[in-house]
Amino acid sequence: MRRELKVISTFLLTWLVFIFGIALPCNAQQAKEYIEKLSSPSFHGRGYYKMGDDKAAKYIQNEFSKAGLLPVNGTYLQKFSFPVNTFPGKMDVKIGKQKLVPGKDFIVSPACPTIKGTYPVIKLTWPLPDFTIKNYANDFLLVDKSNLDSTAAAAFDELLRNPPPVKGVVVVEPAKLTWGVSGKVNDQVFIRVLKDSFPANATTITLNIENKFIKDYVSANVMGMIPGTTNADSFLVFTAHYDHLGRMGKNALFAGANDNASGTAMIMELAKYYLKEANRTGKSLLFIAFAAEEAGLIGSKFYTENPPLALNKIRFLINLDLMGNGEDGMMVVNGEVHESEYQLLQKINSDQNLLKTIGKRGKARNSDHYWFSERGVPAFFFYTTGGSKAYHDIYDVAETLPLTEFEDVQTLIREFVKVLGN
Repeated sequence: MRRELKVISTFLLTWLVFIFGIALPCNAQQAKEYIEKLSSPSFHGRGYYKMGDDKAAKYIQNEFSKAGLLPVNGTYLQKFSFPVNTFPGKMDVKIGKQKLVPGKDFIVSPACPTIKGTYPVIKLTWPLPDFTIKNYANDFLLVDKSNLDSTAAAAFDELLRNPPPVKGVVVVEPAKLTWGVSGKVNDQVFIRVLKDSFPANATTITLNIENKFIKDYVSANVMGMIPGTTNADSFLVFTAHYDHLGRMGKNALFAGANDNASGTAMIMELAKYYLKEANRTGKSLLFIAFAAEEAGLIGSKFYTENPPLALNKIRFLINLDLMGNGEDGMMVVNGEVHESEYQLLQKINSDQNLLKTIGKRGKARNSDHYWFSERGVPAFFFYTTGGSKAYHDIYDVAETLPLTEFEDVQTLIREFVKVLGN
């Protein structure tokens, strides 16, 4: 019954905040402000359009410094470079005579090249044609992924992995568009269109898409630390990636409120908490906001290959992502690896009636904890579950992010640190 009452009260509070602007609890309210700032249009989705990630890094650095976190080896920034494909210009697509809205009706492949022109669209049916007989080099193939049996679906998936020599492919998606980041440019064009946005019987596609490939894009991890009171050579580390996908053209903004302005807000809030004298820990605390996670865990890989502080000094690392929901609880990646620490989380959660459930997984290469785990650093990756399904799309915005269990996850982490932090 306590859990049911808590869920009801959380729902009512979120509803009242949304409708009447009633304040959230103090920590969640400050986190909401961080999330709104980081996911605002001025940060351009914290990607590579107008250096949105650089604007976010400078903002986080300023907040770290203002709060009182110390630089690491004299600096808050760890710079590195990597290749990335960007879309700063035109993003126009018409199917037949119908103009589509970027992000809402369609997405392009993150590796899409520049293209301009009108091309025939050839709808594929099962069984697939023999591509060695007819020349499709100037055509777009149309793949409709809805209503396929398993054999046809497998064949279409293989075609998308290894397309024949065509100008491009249009994929009709039945339900959701999910974008990403690429460090390369393909020769062929891939366009994904929602089924409800695809006009029936269209036979042409008209495109005006501009990409810009940057071979050595410079980004930076943002770091700050709090020295321990009695055991300063041993560290607990809190991490979250601050980057997201940016913009697909000028108008399609992938704001990334939950992914991962929410995790960034969590480490910023934790830093402020532990800077208070009463909350200081025996071990030192290190806070890292990673860049280029969405580009392939590049920032965390660079950090572990060039660690400013010895990795073997890390007692435990907690990586945070998708902190904005939690109706169904939280998942712990590496929970099956570090069983005693996972059981500690379970006990804290049960004793304090915090989250609905805490699930566990084994190792996974799905966020920045991974490179630390590969180098023998004990690490957990926390992400909340349930709630909004907005992810890697234009609908992941601060206005609708409920922060359902933000306070409880923070309490869980604080209690966990009480045991490990001295």
